[in-house]
Amino acid sequence: MKTALILGLLPVLVQSSQVLDWTHTGGRLMKRQNTGDGAQGDADSSQSELTERPAPRFPFPVTKFPVAKETVVLENTFYVPAGATFDGGMKRYERPEGSCNEQAEGTDADAVFNLLPGATIRNVIIGKHQSEGIHALGDAWVENVWWEDVCEDALTAKGLNTQLKVIGGGARNATDKIFQDNSLGGKYNITGFYADTFGSFYQSCGNCLNQAKRNATIQNVVAVDGIRMGIINPNYGDEFRLKNAQIDNVGIIVTKEIGNNVQTVPYHIGEGPDEKYALYNTTTDNIVEGFNGTVTNVYEPEDPYEWLEEFWPDGFWE
Repeated sequence: MKTALILGLLPVLVQSSQVLDWTHTGGRLMKRQNTGDGAQGDADSSQSELTERPAPRFPFPVTKFPVAKETVVLENTFYVPAGATFDGGMKRYERPEGSCNEQAEGTDADAVFNLLPGATIRNVIIGKHQSEGIHALGDAWVENVWWEDVCEDALTAKGLNTQLKVIGGGARNATDKIFQDNSLGGKYNITGFYADTFGSFYQSCGNCLNQAKRNATIQNVVAVDGIRMGIINPNYGDEFRLKNAQIDNVGIIVTKEIGNNVQTVPYHIGEGPDEKYALYNTTTDNIVEGFNGTVTNVYEPEDPYEWLEEFWPDGFWE
């Protein structure tokens, strides 16, 4: 049974570092870690931060989408305050009637959720036909979040030196891209994600008004039926890493472009790995082409959420 709740939620512009506890276990303010990048074949060194939080209570990568039992309709974009944790309890969240326009870049006001610096969002399903899914306006954690049908972007990073961590979750039918990096000198770290049918898995903005080096580390993911895993701008020093990935019917790993800050179409300069920007090796970094439905590197929590299987009645994998 689908229940629609119309919530008139005004944007909460909270800049305080105080933690707002919206979960059973409590949220916590995330401390920024500005560390070096590491060499080819390594993860971005900020990956070590994964060990500084409680162990995830959900498995990943999961190759089946959750079944939502309730839909929450938000009249306005929901702002998760700075330092707060929002736990959606695996409900589906969407805006009224949706507003998908694949030809237009959405604004913060078009997103279902905006995350203020230090926010965490977890156990959320983003419904279909939403112009924008989630915008991270500063450092943020995105855990076990699922996009049922991506329109323009699923998750967009903004802000200065934004550290964005994605653990688990999945997205499908992203005609354009799943992860968009519009930040000024940020880092994207994506672990345990499942992508099904997409244009680009990750994209560093090629024509933003403000440009800088961006860094993406993608590991332990399953990606099927996509055009490419990443687009980067070597002229701004972007770095892209891919490790322990199972991919199937994905034509290109990395596309390289000459980005600009005048909002014109970036110039394509090539594809494939190198020793400075596209830092991956299909053999040593265990990038397996061809996915038969069996996930080879599954994380299974010691203390899973008690209600978890309720939303995966047919199991987590094929």
